[in-house]
Amino acid sequence: MSIHNKSWRFSALCWAVFALWFSSVPLPAEHGRNFAGEFQIRNVADRGLAVEFELRVKVFNYSGADVKDATLSLASSRPGPDRDAIDFRGSFTGISIPYRNFVELDSVFTVPQAEYQRWQRGSLPNLVVTYRDKSGREVQGRVELRIGISGGLPSGESR
Repeated sequence: MSIHNKSWRFSALCWAVFALWFSSVPLPAEHGRNFAGEFQIRNVADRGLAVEFELRVKVFNYSGADVKDATLSLASSRPGPDRDAIDFRGSFTGISIPYRNFVELDSVFTVPQAEYQRWQRGSLPNLVVTYRDKSGREVQGRVELRIGISGGLPSGESR
């Protein structure tokens, strides 16, 4: 075996060990996904211009710190005229989610018919977590959702 071939194999082994080590080290998600979740919508009732339903969510905390006394809000999936304003549809309050853990919640919400129809066409509910960090600064972040918890949308209502 040539010296060049041995050198290449040693280099490849070092890179493989580095990649394995690097992928096992937990990294803070400051500029990535701090919160992820699954949702299910049940008991949908058409109220004319609005839709009432039970929203069940499971939210995971990847923020790098325990979150205490947070508010998880269902917000409009489309920003209003003031792009910085968030139109909230309802909230879960007083929530604590330890780092690398999750919380399961459910409650009844009402959204405009148009919002619910967007979900039927592939949009997802917009959940926002608001809490104070260690320094007391208010932090707000979006929960990246996927359909889960044994479904998502009521059966018979496909996307």
